[in-house]
Amino acid sequence: MPLVWSNWETRSPETGETSPYVDWYRTVTFDGADEKDGLSISPLPQAQSVCGSPAPAPLPNFARPPAGETPASDPEIQLTWMPDPDAAIVGVIDSAIALSNARFRRIDGGTRFLSAWLQAGNWRADAAVPFGRELFRTEIDRLMWRHKIGDHVDECAFDRAAGATQFNHTRGDRRLEQLGTHGTHVADLAAGFDLTRADMDEARRRLPLIAVGLPPRSCIGASGNFLEFYAIHAIDYILDRADRIWAACDHGIGHFPVVINLSYGLQAGPKDGQMLIEKVIAEANRRAEAEDRVIRVVLPAGNDLLSEGTARFEVSDTTSTSITWRLAPEDHTPNYAEVWSDALPGPSDPTEAHPLIVSLATPNGPMGPPAPGRAGHMATLTDTSAPNRPLARIYCTTLDDAPLDGSANATRHRMAYVLCTRPTLNPSRTQIAPAGGWTLNISASENGQPKRGFAHVQSDQSLTHGSETGLTSTFNHPDFDAHDETGRLIDTHTYPYDGSLPTLTDTTPPITRRGTLNAIAHTDTARVIGSYRATDGKPSLFSSAAYTGAVDPGRDALSALLPGEDGASRFGLIASGSKSGSTIAMEGTSFSTALATRRIALALLTWIDGGRTGPAPGDETWFRSTAQTEDAAAGFPGQTATEKAGSGRMNAPDTGRIAR
Repeated sequence: MPLVWSNWETRSPETGETSPYVDWYRTVTFDGADEKDGLSISPLPQAQSVCGSPAPAPLPNFARPPAGETPASDPEIQLTWMPDPDAAIVGVIDSAIALSNARFRRIDGGTRFLSAWLQAGNWRADAAVPFGRELFRTEIDRLMWRHKIGDHVDECAFDRAAGATQFNHTRGDRRLEQLGTHGTHVADLAAGFDLTRADMDEARRRLPLIAVGLPPRSCIGASGNFLEFYAIHAIDYILDRADRIWAACDHGIGHFPVVINLSYGLQAGPKDGQMLIEKVIAEANRRAEAEDRVIRVVLPAGNDLLSEGTARFEVSDTTSTSITWRLAPEDHTPNYAEVWSDALPGPSDPTEAHPLIVSLATPNGPMGPPAPGRAGHMATLTDTSAPNRPLARIYCTTLDDAPLDGSANATRHRMAYVLCTRPTLNPSRTQIAPAGGWTLNISASENGQPKRGFAHVQSDQSLTHGSETGLTSTFNHPDFDAHDETGRLIDTHTYPYDGSLPTLTDTTPPITRRGTLNAIAHTDTARVIGSYRATDGKPSLFSSAAYTGAVDPGRDALSALLPGEDGASRFGLIASGSKSGSTIAMEGTSFSTALATRRIALALLTWIDGGRTGPAPGDETWFRSTAQTEDAAAGFPGQTATEKAGSGRMNAPDTGRIAR
């Protein structure tokens, strides 16, 4: 039956304030309902730093407070061991962290985790978290002793008793039953220690951890729709518990220095430092400076350099740009892309039209809508035989730089289109989006100077851990080449082994490799880490790059590179698997980020020993100085480009692993 685009229409009052991602997720994945297959998308409280009304977020009912129950206002700090005032806390926000792993234990066998929040854990009455399950050190130790067999902990039994593994629920988390998990690998590189290394005893004692286990992919969303919601909660939790534990230790006036590792990210976003989570990080840093305390947040550059999902362009009233948006066949998850305007002055105006016109067409369908959208409007593509089940939708939205506390008005804003489609395959094989090349046409909506625009394909992953049914869409354009004439994948710059300067190899716009930097990593109040190959110093091909023309105040360079792969024939970095004594290799900027976190944490101990004089390590200046010094001394055969490598390459800290 024929496909038809609607005109722009105002979103309903019930969904007008809802994120386009949430609205489309509810429409497509939940069929408009609040619950499906044991997963609820009913509102949950937002983090304290956001101070907003409850927001829809997917979470199983067993992880939610029952109706009428509210979280306790103050947690009961249960610590059989109190960290000394010369400690620094390492916070890890990640998925499936093995709490009983020997790499996270003290020399006496007790855990180094001061507390852990399993966001998809079973809710317990009187908990002081808004959902999920919280465990303090005393309970973790008790569960480890209870599940000891001889001198060893039955870690599978511990995980089930702690609620980290849930076989009794259809929607339960089972990731720790696999050989390795992202969270355990990251936590080990960031703050894991070998119990047999006596030279690491002091660092092990002085670097306790606070962990937040993010929910499974089914709760984060195929496109990472809900990552911000859970990650903001996690940042608030780590900082709050660090302060409460300091007070419980009766250390007097002061705070523990805190280093937070968040090895997650998104492909699409404004990339100007104004996403909600970036504002939260910036505000946390502002408060820390006012209170004379130290917090450091470390983020990955991302692994999307080869994603073919970033474009930038310049259009006028007489010119336009056309890009192919290619949807993969048999993709079980919705696809998303975003098109952003350049910065516009002042706060947003509800009557203001987007300065760009975006029209979208299926491989053999109509092009629409023909006019610019306004914030809060949407246009929908439907099959006339099923008008209540949309195949695609374009939302128009806006974002400004107003501070979180409302203390000032916005000085600038930007407008965005969020493009959403159904999966190209679902179990019923009905109401699916056509696979193939969709045409994305972009032009200016008014006369005047040429308008800059930016387009990004959003992240996409399977909703089930280990599945490959979620396939990422890509952009395509006749001017884009993924490979050079020898068949090798093209990076942003060459890496000459004769020591000469690198040359630009990125293709000309619209589709580029520069600008692929993690969308939540554009705030200058966080450190952003990419990867290089340890053997020869070559920046890793997958490691995302910044763009020197980024919209202010977005980043035009990452902070530095740390190893993300051991060598050309030695995949990734070695760290702990899910269980003690196991190892696994994983590759990506997530793990370079964890090494950077370890570098900061160890440097903070030296700073504390020196009387806390001078600037604390881990700020941008420290990274710049350290990277430049260590890069120059390393003797690598090639040089790097700033957009790809930031200030340069830093040495990996000692993790206690045998070299490969």
